[in-house]
Amino acid sequence: MVNFIKNLNRTIVFWLLFLLSIGVVIYGGYCNSRANAIVDVVAEDDLVLPPLVEATSYLVGRIDTGEILTEKNYSLHLFPASLSKLVTAIAIIDSIPLDSNILITSYAVSTEGDEGELKEGEIMEAQDLLEVLLLTSSNDAAMAFSEHFSQIDKNIVDTMRKKLEIMHLYNTALFDATGLDRQGNFTTTDDLFTLSKIIYKQYPLLGMITRQKRAEVYSHSGEIKHVLNNTNELVDQLPYFWGGKTGSTPEAKDCLLSIYEFPSDSEYGKIPVAIIILHSSDRFEDTKKLYYWVQQIINL
Repeated sequence: MVNFIKNLNRTIVFWLLFLLSIGVVIYGGYCNSRANAIVDVVAEDDLVLPPLVEATSYLVGRIDTGEILTEKNYSLHLFPASLSKLVTAIAIIDSIPLDSNILITSYAVSTEGDEGELKEGEIMEAQDLLEVLLLTSSNDAAMAFSEHFSQIDKNIVDTMRKKLEIMHLYNTALFDATGLDRQGNFTTTDDLFTLSKIIYKQYPLLGMITRQKRAEVYSHSGEIKHVLNNTNELVDQLPYFWGGKTGSTPEAKDCLLSIYEFPSDSEYGKIPVAIIILHSSDRFEDTKKLYYWVQQIINL
C-alpha cells in the first residue's frame, strides 16, 4: 500500500512537471510570435535603422528636446583634440572684451603647428584672433590667448575648468587651451552633446564664425592679412549647417562636432541636431552617414 502511494505521487509529480513544461513552451511560442508581430508592425511603419559608423564613439541628439536619437559608447572617455577649443572660446568670450588687443609673441608662434600663420610682434583684436582659433584650429592663437590671460592676472585653463563645472561637463577634463593629447585632456560624446546645446542656445557667435567656409582678418595695424580656410570640409557640402568644430591628432584620431538646423513642419520650422564624432578614421564620412539618416527620420 505504501509503495502504491509513493508510485502514485511520483506519477502525479511527473505529469505536473510535464504539463508545466508544455505551458512554458506554448507561452514562449506566443511571446516569440508576438515579438515577430511587433517587428512586422515597426517595419511597416518605415523604421529606419542607424547606419554603421566606424567611429569609436558617436552621438546624435536633438538640441531642442535633449533626445538622443542614436549613440555608441557615449560615456567612453576619449581625447577631444581641438574640440576642446570650443571651451577655450567660451572662456575667452566670457572673460575679455572682444575688442581687446592681443600681442602675438615669439613663444605663441613657437607652439606646435603653424595654422593661421600668425606673425611674431603683430597685434590682433580678440574677435579676429578667435576666428583664427576656430576656423584654422590654430594652437598659436590658443597660446596667444593664454598669455593675454596671464597679463591680466587670469589663468585660461582655470577659467576653462570653471566653465566645465558650470556647464556640468563632469566627464571632461582639460589641461591646456590647445587640445594637445599629451596634456591628458579627455571628454565623452555625452558631455559634448551638453556642450552643443549650450553653444547653440547661448553662444551664437561660435556658430557665426564656424559656419564660414573662408574668412579674412587683419592685424590691428591693417598691415598683415590672414586668409582663414575652415578645417571642416563639410561646411558647404551639407545644407542646414549651423556651426561646429574639427579636431585631429594621432591619438585622438578624427573628431568632429556639428550642429545642423533641419527644416521641419514643427511649430518652430526647424529641428536643431548635434552630430558628434570621436576617434574616427574618417569623421566626415561618418558625419555624412548620420546626417542622411537624420534626414530620413526627422519627420517620421
